[in-house]
This record gives sequence, structure tokens and C-alpha cells, in this order.
Amino acid sequence: MMLHKYYNRTSTNIILMLLFSLKSTSIQANDIASPALSILQLTPIDHIIAYLIAGFSLGIIVYNCVIFCCTHETIYLRFSAALFGFIIGIGQHNMLWHITVWPQAFVITLLDTLNMILFIAFSKHFLVLFVDFKRSHPLITRIMDIYTILGVILIISTLLFSSSALQVIKDILITSAALTCIITAPNWYNTIKHLRSFVYTIMLFCLTQVYFHLHTFITDSRVDSLSAQNVVFFSGALLFMSFSLLITNRLNNDRKQRDSAQNTAIYNLQKYQTLYENALEGLFTVRYDGRILATNPALKNLLNLPSDLHTLDNPAPFLHNYFAQPQSVWSTVMQQLEQKKIIQTTDVQGQGNTWYSLSLRKVSTDTRMILEGSLTDITQRKQQELQLAYLASHDPLTNLYNRTEFENYLQDAISSQSAHILLFIDLDQFKVINDTCGHAAGDECLRQITAVFKLHISSHDMLARLGGDEFGIILWNQSPEQGMESAERLRQALEANHFQWLLRLFKTTISIGLIAINKTIDCGAQALSLADAACYEAKDAGRNRIVINDPNKHTTLYRHNQMDMVATLTQALRDQHLILFQQLITPLNTSSTEPPYSEVLIRLQTEHGLLNPGAFLPAAQRYNMLSQIDRWVFNKTCQWLSEGDNLHNTGMVNVNLSPQTLSDPTFMTFINQNLASYRIPAQKICFEITEYSALNNFTRVLHHIYTLRDLGFSFALDDFGSGFASFDHVRRLPVDIIKIDGQFIRNINQDINNKTMVSAITDIAHNLGKKVIAEWVEDAATLETLCQLGVDFGQGYFLGMPKPLYDYHPVAIPTDYVRQSRGAIKLLQA
Repeated sequence: MMLHKYYNRTSTNIILMLLFSLKSTSIQANDIASPALSILQLTPIDHIIAYLIAGFSLGIIVYNCVIFCCTHETIYLRFSAALFGFIIGIGQHNMLWHITVWPQAFVITLLDTLNMILFIAFSKHFLVLFVDFKRSHPLITRIMDIYTILGVILIISTLLFSSSALQVIKDILITSAALTCIITAPNWYNTIKHLRSFVYTIMLFCLTQVYFHLHTFITDSRVDSLSAQNVVFFSGALLFMSFSLLITNRLNNDRKQRDSAQNTAIYNLQKYQTLYENALEGLFTVRYDGRILATNPALKNLLNLPSDLHTLDNPAPFLHNYFAQPQSVWSTVMQQLEQKKIIQTTDVQGQGNTWYSLSLRKVSTDTRMILEGSLTDITQRKQQELQLAYLASHDPLTNLYNRTEFENYLQDAISSQSAHILLFIDLDQFKVINDTCGHAAGDECLRQITAVFKLHISSHDMLARLGGDEFGIILWNQSPEQGMESAERLRQALEANHFQWLLRLFKTTISIGLIAINKTIDCGAQALSLADAACYEAKDAGRNRIVINDPNKHTTLYRHNQMDMVATLTQALRDQHLILFQQLITPLNTSSTEPPYSEVLIRLQTEHGLLNPGAFLPAAQRYNMLSQIDRWVFNKTCQWLSEGDNLHNTGMVNVNLSPQTLSDPTFMTFINQNLASYRIPAQKICFEITEYSALNNFTRVLHHIYTLRDLGFSFALDDFGSGFASFDHVRRLPVDIIKIDGQFIRNINQDINNKTMVSAITDIAHNLGKKVIAEWVEDAATLETLCQLGVDFGQGYFLGMPKPLYDYHPVAIPTDYVRQSRGAIKLLQA
């Protein structure tokens, strides 16, 4: 908008000034050759026309001078000067006055040439303002440059010597300049269509200039060209008149724009004032020392400021006086402003528990430096942040520190290089309270136990709830003896405490694992692991006791080995280091032609060789990994059956299931997915379970067994006789096979009781319609006895060594077992 305005007022008016001067001088040029003749042939009408044009132009000059005084825009003064030059040209040509004592022909030649140069230069500049004229019309631009050079040469030549040829050259140059203006007009006319009337007058003026100079040059008759001169004068007057109208229109438009801008500014100011007054955040202006200069109503309400801040009796208060630490906060804010010049936001505490978000920036005025900013109440947000920070480090139920904060504190204790004691505490039989009375009772029990703990530890000790029914305590600066005394006080206090919920009363006891934090402890994870192992040892030893972790004690080593084994199992499941074997289950009393019947066994591959299940399954059971292992075994068994002719050449495969897997509600979905993926009939698989796994959550296990039997799976009761050995369980459980534990089979010929037990189990199983499998068949005599007792199947090294399902380096088998295995096969064939 400003560029457009500049073009209209400055460039256009400048070019008009030059055109006006050109008009006067070009008109004068027509009279250079014979001034005496012009004087003689001028009529009174010519004088009247000249005076009218001069008078009218003087009126326009006065009008533009008045406009200049009002607007102080130099364009109007320049226009007045150009018009004044036009009047001088008219008077000089019509001999109304003499501006110099030099010969008139000499003066007019100089003026014509000079005005031509200026006209060309400013026309060229005028065109460049609106279009890229130099690039669009390089030839015309060069021609204009030539005109300028020739004009300068002509002026110098006129000053040095006088010649009529110079007047001819001047007429040709002016005519050429006018023609160039006419030719280039269409190039910039489209850009300034709003000036079309002004462009028309320029074109008319240039055409009259061309006609007049061509007529003078061809006929050399000054008398016949007087009427043409008047036409030139008249076209020049029209040019100035149109430009005056243009300026008047521009002035009106400017006034309208100023009025519109003023109205817009007033509207924006009112809108800003409305926003300022109704803003929800407190807005203020203060001095550098913090004294308040202005505020909006929101800040007054926020800080309870008086309605009138500036009175003689009560000067305006300082903003920072409403902060918790006025001087320190304001000093910090000023330091930040010196560095950043602006503070986007910073949190400051107000009086009491209030919090504000402060924003500030420097503002320079003519007289001083002030500060503008905003203040927002963030008390609620700050309280929520503090609450979240509290919850991040505390247990919401007991309001104790949580495990994360406890581990951080424990690491600090280890780094302090001082002697401290770590207690790992687990509540005994806490699950009973949750199961019988609900979780609300369990939560209340935890809160009461927390209160008991707090009564028996010092203020500098660390108490935290580690999760569930587990607690941790760091006894600061205590020796193992002192730690043992403190732990015993806690144990006795909990033992004496009774938790009552409604009409039920529960005795609360704890198992405590204790370790000394010394130089042997490297990190918090190691300390917690050792204390946890000691706590579990206390629970296994009968609960309600304290166990001090001793790295050299057998039970401690066993726990550590179990924890190491868990890590080994996790890696084995990830890296496929578990190996599946199969061992034949041989029919003893019939010559069966059915495909071989076998049991799938698992081994763990380590750097020391293969480990039997007894070396790693106890750790897996303790740390709830049996379900993962069972799923892996079932998946690999289905995969093996689906490969090649394995499904056709295999009668049935026994797969062991743990109690964890049997009670897992998602295991049914896992089974169905594998059967569908590998297309294995359920009749090919028999699940082996133990009495303990069946009785643990009996209702759910029984439901799963019936569901799997409906799919076609068979079930075998494994290790019968080593656990409860209840024949009632055999009757109630829908199993197809009874596997007699190997401890009754191994010495069956040496112990008559074992033989009696095997005979009784076999008879009862047959009466219930179930098959019997004898484990641990290791010699021919045992095999013969089992055949006599009517046992259906045998399994053991004598009948067949475990073999890997997939290619694997076979387990080293003793040569005597190989010979016995061959002998057993011959005996069965006989």
C-alpha cells in the first residue's frame, strides 16, 4: 500500500513536472529561430490565451502550495514548481516577460534541450517504477540513453557556439523523445489504469509536440504554426489540470484512508482495552524496582490490590511484595531479564500456598525503561504437580516410600561407605486375609502394619513398601548385631499385633531377611536380591523368623544358584537352548503292533553339558516359569509331530503339565492355536499331571481336564504314590493312565512292601478301567516282576534310553545299560 502510494504521489508527479517543463520549453523552441517574427505575428487573442493559461496555472500553483502546507508532502511543492516553469515558458514564448538578457533563441534552445534530458531521465525512471522496463525493453532503454548523451552534447555545443543547425537537431531530438514516449506508453499503461485520464493528456501533449516540431522543421514557418503553438499550450494546460485533479482525488483518497486507519486504530485500541480489562490473567506494568504502574482488574483481584493504586497517602505497592521471598525472587528475575531480555514464564511462590506463573519483558519509552508482564494463578496446577511428584515416590495406600525411591536411598547408603542394615520383610499368610475378607481388609491390614513399623524405627531409618505384602527397611548406621535386635523387635511387635476385620481375628507375623550393607555390596540390586533370598529362606524354614544372609551357607548358595538358574532359563527360552528328548513307553503283556508310545522329556543345554529337569525345574517352579516352559514343550512337540512321517510313526506322546499351566485360563486358547497351526489330532497327545497339580485349585483343574478330554486328549496321573497317594483321587480324577512312581519300582524285588503297593495300585487301577505304567525299569528282574503283577507298560533305561527329537549329540550312555536294553527287548519278544 505504501509502495503504491509512493508511486502515485512521487514518481507520477515528478514525471509530470518534467512534462510540464518540456511543454513550455518545447513551445518556446518553436520560436527560437525568429523571435522578432513571433512578436510581430502575435495577436491580442494569443496574448489573452497566454494570460488565461498563466493565470489559471497560477491558481493551481497557489492551491497546491496550500495543500503542501497542510500535508507537508513535497510532491505538491514539486508540482507547483513544474507548473511555475510552464507559466514562465508561456510568458517567454509570448513575450509577456523576459527571464534573461540573453537572446531568446539561445535561451529557448538551452531550455528545450535541458528539459528534454530531464524528461527522458525521469520518464525512464517513471517506467522502471512500474515495470521491469530495462529487462523488458532493452532497445528502448538504450535509445533513451542515447537521447540523453546527445542532449548533453547539444547543450555544450550551444554554449560554445551558436548555429541554426543546432536548432534543427534540437527539434529532431524533442520529436524523437515524444515519439518514444508514445511508443512505450502501452507498456506501462496497463499497470496504472487508475491514471488513464492523466495518460490520455500525456499522449495528447506528446502528439501536439510531434506535430508542432515536424511542422516547424518541414515548413520552417513560424506564422502558420502559431495556432499549433496554442494547441500545445492548451494540451499542456489540460495535462496540468488532469494532474491537479489526480492530486485532488489522491488527497481525498488519502483522507479516506487516514479516516479508515484512524477508525481501525480506535477499534483496535478499544478491542485491546476490552481484552486488557477482561483478561483472565493478571496484566501489569511496573517500574524497574517493581513498583506497580498499571494493572488490569484480574491482577487486582488476584493480589487483592486496592482499586486506586496511586494516591498521595498510599503509593503504589511493589509487585514482588506479594511473593513468598520478595527480594530474592525479584533479584533473580532481574538477572534473568538482563541475560534474556524477556522471561517467557517462570513459577514463583506467592504468600501462603499460592503459586503464580510470571512473564516479563522490557519496554523502552521516551523517558524510562519499564517492565510489562502477566501473572497467572497456577496454584491448582502446582498442587497437582506436587501430588504427582509425591505419588511418583510414595505408595498411595500406606503413604510410605515406594520401591523406586527405596532403591535410590539404598544406592546412597551403599555409596556412603558406612555400615548399614537392610531388612527385606514379607507378611506371612497375607493371602488368607485377602481371600477370606476381601482386598479392603487386606488394605487396612497393610495400613495397620505400617503404623506398627513406624513405631519401632527411628526417624533417620528408611521404610518403604516394595510391593504387595513386601516391605523394606534401611537401618542407618547399625551393626549386624544392632540390626538383628531391631529386626527382632519388629517381629515381636507384629507377632503381638492382631488384625481384626468385622468378627474375624487374624494373627500377623512376618519373615525377615537381613543383610549387612558393607564393602562387599556393589549395588542396590545385589543387596535386594540377597535380602530377598534370605527372606524366602525364612519363609521356607517355617515363617515368623529372621534369617541373616550368609554367603557361605548352603541354603544361601542354593537360593543364589536358583536365581542364577532363572537367568539361564530365560536365556535358554530366548536362544532355543532347551532340548527335547523322547523315551519309549513299552507294553509289557501284549505283542502290540501299534506305533511306538513315548514320553517327551526336556533337557537344558549349558556350557557344561546337558542338565536334567531336576537341576532347573525347581527354580522354574519357584519363580513362576513352568508355564512358559510347558508352552514351549507343547509347541515344539506339535511341530515335531507335523514334520515328515512322525505323526504316522508315533502312537501317542506324553507331555508333562505343571500346576501353573493347568490353572492358567489362557492355556486352552494356546492349545487350540497349536492344534490348528500344525494340524495335529488331539488323540496323539497325553498330558501327564501330578496329584499335587490336580488338587491345587481342584475345581478349575477338573474343568480344564474335562474340556481337554472332550477335544480328544488323554491324561495320565504321574508319580502316583510319592504324594498323597489317595485312591479316592484316582477315582475322582478323569485320568486314563496311572504312572507308579519309580521309588516303588527300583527295589521291587528287595522290598515286599513296594511289591504289595505296586500290586494294589495295579489292581485298583484296572478295576477303575485305567492303564498302569511303571517307571524306572532298570533291569530284567524288575521287568519280569512287573509282567507278573499285570502292569501294562514299562518305562526306564532298561527298555529304552532317552533320544533327542532332533539331531543332537547323544547323551553318553553306559555300555552296561546298552547291553541291558538289548536283553530286555529279547525278553519281551520271547
